[in-house]
Amino acid sequence: MAHSDSAEFRRQIVEIIGDCVYHALGLQETLEDERKALENQDMTALRAALENKGRCVTELRGKEEERNKLCMAAGFAAGPDQMPQVVEHYDENATIANSWQHLMDIATKCDSLNVTNGAIIQGRKQQIETSIAIIRGGNPTMDTYDRSGREPHGHNLRSIAEA
Repeated sequence: MAHSDSAEFRRQIVEIIGDCVYHALGLQETLEDERKALENQDMTALRAALENKGRCVTELRGKEEERNKLCMAAGFAAGPDQMPQVVEHYDENATIANSWQHLMDIATKCDSLNVTNGAIIQGRKQQIETSIAIIRGGNPTMDTYDRSGREPHGHNLRSIAEA
């Protein structure tokens, strides 16, 4: 690549990563809103958070595709080594590396928030399943499956109508 092409590549990659940071921060905020909605059992807020989360993820995927195409056009193979190689070859003053690290930090935070939200959902699901088991006359403390892979409480439960 010629020097002017290198400068243009750096400008473009920094701009794309900046856009990714913007959308990742939006995702982080949305995941925090989702957690609050789950904790408060606010279905309206939860629906809004889920819609926003979908938009953020769509935007991030588009920017990731754009970043990947730009890097591949500059001769870098897709994959986990792509950005370290880009940084090694084109980062004059750590701008790319710092932007990329900031994005990775936000992504880590988003992953943690998403795991937390999943745990809240799983806990609520378990509460509902326990309540249904009690209503049906089953044992709510039993595991989901017995050692043979079958539901241990499936044969002797009463229907909800019978309870």
